[in-house]
Amino acid sequence: MILLQTTKLEKQFGARVILDNEPLFIYKDQRIGLVGKNGAGKTTLLHVLAGYGVADFGQVTRYEKMAYIPQLHELSAPLSAREAKQWQVPAHVHKSGGEQTRAKIAQALEANAALILADEPTSHLDMEGMKQLEQVFTSFSGGILLTSHDKTFLNNVCTSIWEIEDGKVKAYEGNYDAYLVQKQKEMDKAHKAYQSYQLEKDRLLQAAIQAQRRSDQIKKAPSRMGNSEARLHKRSSGVQKAKINRAAEAMVTRANQLEKKEKPKEETKIQFDLSRFPVVHSKQMIQFEAFQVWIEGRLLKEVNGVVPAGSRVAIIGKNGSGKSTLLQQIESRQMTIAKPAKIGYFSQHQHDILDEETILENVGKNSPYSETFIRTVLSRLAFQREDVFKKGIDLSGGERVRTALAKVFLSNVNLWLLDEPTNYLDLTTKDSLKEVMNKFPGTILFVTHDRTLISDVATHQLSFDDERAQIKAVNQVEEELKKPDESLLTIEFKLSELLSRLSTVTDETERNKLDQQFQELLKTKRTLKNQ
Repeated sequence: MILLQTTKLEKQFGARVILDNEPLFIYKDQRIGLVGKNGAGKTTLLHVLAGYGVADFGQVTRYEKMAYIPQLHELSAPLSAREAKQWQVPAHVHKSGGEQTRAKIAQALEANAALILADEPTSHLDMEGMKQLEQVFTSFSGGILLTSHDKTFLNNVCTSIWEIEDGKVKAYEGNYDAYLVQKQKEMDKAHKAYQSYQLEKDRLLQAAIQAQRRSDQIKKAPSRMGNSEARLHKRSSGVQKAKINRAAEAMVTRANQLEKKEKPKEETKIQFDLSRFPVVHSKQMIQFEAFQVWIEGRLLKEVNGVVPAGSRVAIIGKNGSGKSTLLQQIESRQMTIAKPAKIGYFSQHQHDILDEETILENVGKNSPYSETFIRTVLSRLAFQREDVFKKGIDLSGGERVRTALAKVFLSNVNLWLLDEPTNYLDLTTKDSLKEVMNKFPGTILFVTHDRTLISDVATHQLSFDDERAQIKAVNQVEEELKKPDESLLTIEFKLSELLSRLSTVTDETERNKLDQQFQELLKTKRTLKNQ
């Protein structure tokens, strides 16, 4: 069943084309992930489809009731008690980012719509919130179109991917990993086409050069020849030269008329210059011995364990559990830290960017690395060519975040403290961030809810959800997760079953009963996990 369709949509901002696309269709049971670089037009497309924005040309037809989850803004209507309870949203007016996101999701589900459009619904959610949203969306019986910078979420939820690039939307079947496989095949095909084009062009041009050389080697008539012989030789050689020249010109023309193939873009490899890197010879970078994390006179967590030099420690846990506070305490050296440690700290909220200096000047001021290497890292963080000459005062919020990250990455330090480094990064830039983090020869502690970043980068974990927060090697964490826990598995199954029933039940009494069972199971699950 079709839920939404468009005619050819077109939209421009000034001279820039944001949308220029053929008709689009969304059907029941489709869960579509909309991906593309920051600024590609994802939010613009969602606004137009939702009716919040108007295209310059084209129409949108909505056949069923639709709900829209925009990026963070104040809620326009109060939540029901049931939805507020299910999504653990407090009644107070001033909500945190995570609470606002949960409230928006709850509002959309409360609308009983057949189609949900969601712009970054995973923003500000912790892991538990993302897993809950995954369960809700995968059991949703209508259609979904969403944007997200969380690769794991896109893999677990989406049945197809729409990629938006240069205003065009191209559809791919399957989840995000399937999309990447198809994109790689397209890239391989483009490389082969470019190589074939270059080989054929070079062959024709070389043949034309050889022909021109043969033409040039045709000699004039020797002086000893008589006039009649010289005239015959000149005529013959002239005919030969003209024929060869025409053949050479034809080959050049053919070379110029070949269908041009652009060279696929290849990224420069990142390699930190170890000769410029402040090496730490100690095996231990940080040591926690019953270290207490406090905030406003309240003890949040006690941390134990050792951070080995060269490790990459993912600090995970619920919002508000004290993760960012721990990074602040490390920066101020409130625990045992190796003396040669030089700290670079990236905060979600403190971006030390000078307004009157360019990105290149801001980043390069105290960097030991060459401008070439600085530009390579900046390009990975989506600052291309002339972008590096933008002044700090002209940067958007996301650009300031990326500049602040680059300052940490390229400063003269050997210990990175990164607080939610993937916020405001699109999926392509996230992949580049992972490359930079994996190539860094120093030690990294990073707070994140990004499951893909954790699995691809972390060598150790520190979970604030555990009753005893202890630094553990990833293989140790994996072994603990492999241990069978029948009661937890049973609860997970029951929770999934209840979510499915909650999404379809219409009787309010029955809904409240199911919701009560859901909340009780959630409480039991938390208790078991903390044992």
